[in-house]
Amino acid sequence: MKNKYTVKAVKEILADNEVDKELLAELSEDSRSGVKNLLEQYYKGQTKRQELITRFHQKEFLEKPYWDNGAVVAGVDEVGRGPLAGPVVTAAVILPSDNTLYEVDDSKKLSSTKRDELYRQICDQAIDISIGVGSPHLIDTQNIYHATELTMADSINNLYLEPDHILVDAMTIPVDIPQTKLIKGDAKSLSIGAASIVAKVARDRLMTMYSHIYPEFGFERNDGYGTKEHLKALDTVGRTKIHRLSFAPVKNIHKLY
Repeated sequence: MKNKYTVKAVKEILADNEVDKELLAELSEDSRSGVKNLLEQYYKGQTKRQELITRFHQKEFLEKPYWDNGAVVAGVDEVGRGPLAGPVVTAAVILPSDNTLYEVDDSKKLSSTKRDELYRQICDQAIDISIGVGSPHLIDTQNIYHATELTMADSINNLYLEPDHILVDAMTIPVDIPQTKLIKGDAKSLSIGAASIVAKVARDRLMTMYSHIYPEFGFERNDGYGTKEHLKALDTVGRTKIHRLSFAPVKNIHKLY
């Protein structure tokens, strides 16, 4: 029996998440160290996958009552309230009840590679997605908090579907739709987590584009935050059209790029 499958064949078999229990029992009798190691990796992977699915179901707990009643629920989040340059970006995401976005989480907890991967999955599976961009001018004239509220409202108003309910991360959106405000909602709600990823990826891409226009600031690395590189460039070449004039230390920089 131990020679029925090569180690390479066992590896290919165990690459599948669903392996027949009888086959697993058969492989457990195999004395080869290579097979034993592959089985150990498989069971560790299955444990991790089950933990992931459990967390996934916990995160859809807030959406489930609406889905069960046929209601449309949107998750909303923002990225970029703190930087000295660039817009604040918001996203509204409506997910179907049968989505399989098991790895969605607060975008800040994810690597850029994982965010990009999940962004593609969200775009493939979402019923509707809308992105709002609040310009530095809007931020300077309205203040960052109100600018974020208005940009979130734009995200909701630009959806093709009108939500019956909104789940939002720690804000109140000025729209006439019932909403639930959640502290750290991007880690608690699947829809808000998806919105945080969409907003983060969209803003990162914008800042990378700006880095080609204003290469001295390193926007592709700092996303507009006040790093040493960014502050040095402000002193050396001055402020740009995408800097927030109401933010210190930008307000003290009079030299124009």
